[in-house]
Amino acid sequence: MRKGFTLIEMLIAITVASVMMAIAIPFMKVSTSRRVRTQASQLSRDLELARTRAMSTRNNSRLLFDDKNNFWIGFSDHDGDGKILEKEVETQALRGFGRRDLSPDVNFGRGSAGAVPGDTGSGAITFLTNRVELNGRGVTVPFGTRGAVYFTHRDDPEAVAAVPVTGSGTVKLWVYRGGVWQ
Repeated sequence: MRKGFTLIEMLIAITVASVMMAIAIPFMKVSTSRRVRTQASQLSRDLELARTRAMSTRNNSRLLFDDKNNFWIGFSDHDGDGKILEKEVETQALRGFGRRDLSPDVNFGRGSAGAVPGDTGSGAITFLTNRVELNGRGVTVPFGTRGAVYFTHRDDPEAVAAVPVTGSGTVKLWVYRGGVWQ
């Protein structure tokens, strides 16, 4: 009775495994577009959380964007005085996230894309003073304020995504593909 494998059987098994890995590995790599879209998706979720928090507490919430250091941070008016002083206690009052740093290969920026439909601002962050504030009804403050935040990959100017916010506080996610916003 024979036990074990022959050298030929082992070589065939190793060859088959190698071919399968060569086919699978390229599909496991995260594309530059996906990295940018993931970052924009995170911002979209954070904006929705800030809006929900503002409506549930009837107090203002704010997201502040720092395009020089590549992060955003959220605040909630914890004491209901109508003022956000951008203190740590207000970050904790948001109860969802505090500071979000962009992944190292993603920056605020438009890359090779123009503005998303409906955005008339210029630059990577088109909100006045790089912040968006939402009141207790979930609409932007001052009323009707609108803008967008753009993300791009540092090595691929075609990989761009944007998160615009309307005056009513509605958030949308746009992705730039083939020279067109979708």
